[in-house]
Amino acid sequence: MSMICRSWHICLLMLLACVAGANDLYAFTAEKGMLLVANEKLADPRFRDRVILLIQHDTQGTAGLVVNRTSRLPLATILPEGSKLAREGMTLSYGGPVEPQTMLALVTVRNYPPEPADEIIEGLYVTGVGVLDEWPDFADEMVNYRTFVGYTGWAPGQLHAEVKKGDWHVLPADKESIFTGDGVELWERLRETIPKKD
Repeated sequence: MSMICRSWHICLLMLLACVAGANDLYAFTAEKGMLLVANEKLADPRFRDRVILLIQHDTQGTAGLVVNRTSRLPLATILPEGSKLAREGMTLSYGGPVEPQTMLALVTVRNYPPEPADEIIEGLYVTGVGVLDEWPDFADEMVNYRTFVGYTGWAPGQLHAEVKKGDWHVLPADKESIFTGDGVELWERLRETIPKKD
């Protein structure tokens, strides 16, 4: 084998090893805009069968919203009278155990988001419920929204350790899962898309 062929062969093997390594880690890393899918053996009952959208992941730590745990509590019962968010059939979602008095909203818009808001994935923003309710362009710009009480949180490095341990699988987020997925059905559907280790 010539030196050029041997070098090419070594490069190919290294590339395949990198791809295999990525598959072992499910090819995705935790970052804002990704979904965490709980491992079926996760011991913490608060997160069993849960799917979490990461809304922050930086040197300050990590925060997310559980997207498959809605409640039966109508929004109208907890929002001020006359709130634009208190539409018939809209219920409150459980975002997580941290700061249960905090209310956040996920919203998709036509063009321009409310301010302040942080884009999580293209066209999907997180903001405060009060900000969304007072948004002057609500009727023209709002496409869809969900409201959450509380959120999930990790200290810097904590989530990385949990993913490495196998507590969570990481997948890209999509709006359909965020707005229409609920309960264990979403968790089961997403688990079926996780690449299996050999």
